[in-house]
Amino acid sequence: MSVKWRLYAVMGGIMVFLLTSTVKLADLQLLEHPHWRERAEQIQVRQVTQTQPRGSIVDRNGRPLAFDVRATSIVLDNYRMTKPELLEDLLVQYLGLSEGEAEDRIYRPSYFTWIARKVATDTADALQADAEAQEVNGLLFLPEWKRAYPQGSLASNVIGFAGVDNKGLEGIELAYDDVLSGQRRERAIVRGADGTVLDERIVQPGQPGQDLKLTLDAHIQRIAESAIQDGVRDYRAKGGFAIVVSPQTNELLAIAQDKTYDLNEFQRSSPEARKNLAAVQPFEPGSTFKPFAMLAALQAGTVQPNDPIDGDTPVTIAGHAINNAEYRGYGTISPSEVLEMSVNTGIVRIAQDLGQAGLYTFLDDMRFGEETNLSLPGEVSGTLRPLEDWSKLAIGTMPIGQGISVTGLQLARAYSAIANGGLLKPLKLVQGHSGASTDTPARRIADRSVVDELTAMMEEVVHGDRGTGVYAKLNRFRVAGKSGTGQKAVPGQGYVDGKYTSLFAGFFPADDPQYLVLVVYDEIRQQQYYGGQTAAPTFKRIAQGILDKTHLRPSRQRLND
Repeated sequence: MSVKWRLYAVMGGIMVFLLTSTVKLADLQLLEHPHWRERAEQIQVRQVTQTQPRGSIVDRNGRPLAFDVRATSIVLDNYRMTKPELLEDLLVQYLGLSEGEAEDRIYRPSYFTWIARKVATDTADALQADAEAQEVNGLLFLPEWKRAYPQGSLASNVIGFAGVDNKGLEGIELAYDDVLSGQRRERAIVRGADGTVLDERIVQPGQPGQDLKLTLDAHIQRIAESAIQDGVRDYRAKGGFAIVVSPQTNELLAIAQDKTYDLNEFQRSSPEARKNLAAVQPFEPGSTFKPFAMLAALQAGTVQPNDPIDGDTPVTIAGHAINNAEYRGYGTISPSEVLEMSVNTGIVRIAQDLGQAGLYTFLDDMRFGEETNLSLPGEVSGTLRPLEDWSKLAIGTMPIGQGISVTGLQLARAYSAIANGGLLKPLKLVQGHSGASTDTPARRIADRSVVDELTAMMEEVVHGDRGTGVYAKLNRFRVAGKSGTGQKAVPGQGYVDGKYTSLFAGFFPADDPQYLVLVVYDEIRQQQYYGGQTAAPTFKRIAQGILDKTHLRPSRQRLND
């Protein structure tokens, strides 16, 4: 090739190179610029989020139930890491990581690796001191907050818990997460091209969460939990729960159950143990429902306290025979004796005179079939079928607590309406924060004089010679209450022998109610399973524990509206 053509070839190559470089440069500066800018920022700036302390949860007397304590989260800065073999040993020694876990974190291809979240501060301090002594670099120690539950499992199914990121996951912690949660703190770590930290700055300062005061009384909660747990064991029940209410304010003083878990070790708990039975487990109330049928009839004037009632068995409705327990006949009795001895045929005949529409309207006014909106996650509504869906037999089953399902919270709210003189009020669990429940206005469901008549009848259930609730009797105080034993229905099988819900609901002192206690046992597996034989004694134990704590004195003063 001649010199001339060689020169042309070299010049052409140079032109191609320049053209290619120009195109590539334009591509980098124009088309790929956003991509590479984003990559550069990812390498040079790292955003670190730090939680702020959640608000504390305390009981009505200020006893701590949940609060945040100082903790430390540990991060590995891979750019500054030195002596990885020694670092691996330290992570195994202080943090309990396996060798494989420690190795995976150390050699992970990342500029920023979480090693451990919310480590106890003393452990983190010891690790930091040892790492500095051995000149092991690369660990960052970030101050954070960790949730602590000083009462352990007490009221665990009410309080719930917050997870590793300080977000509420169950119970009150979940329902009031927006109140309890603080605003997160954001830190930005700026690096140079070689990974050296050039600057650390606060992007968002953060803000602590608000405190919550519950209506629960930790002492009463402990009394109720101990009683119900012993009862489940002694009566060989599948489960059980108890609710304590102050009828004057409708504040919940205790929601106790046999299944609890340590909130500090919530990771070890099962979903079954975390359920709040009083809110999520519907059941047929059995004879504890009879006072509401009686109150509806008294309020409507279709029965009077001195009317004679046929208590013989059976009563036939729509071709079905409804019998008394053990097929007993009682002859002519009073309305008070209907409740005292829990006579099925008597209350059914009273309900027949009232009529289906009258009974349904009253139960609907009592808000059966509606959630209490108490902000407990998972709460169910129970079942009160619309009147148009009632069969002809419903007037015989509904008054004795069959064909309807309720929750413990609903039943406690309804009994509290009797205890406070006829006002159906929303239940309260959290003080100072209104919600769907507390915003609901009170509703009068019966005249005080009529409620007084019913209360006198319910006293005979406990204090009468033939009352089914005699084991609930207290010293120096009269109790108004009602026992119940509801046979359980199994899908596809109907009502099954041997499966019962055993209940007792009562309030005291009967003339000036200060406390309402509801006890519910599920499937007692022993010969004595009636509510009067099982739930009533548990009621007495809880009530006596409350009296011993409060030193309540007898009074003849009635509650005011």
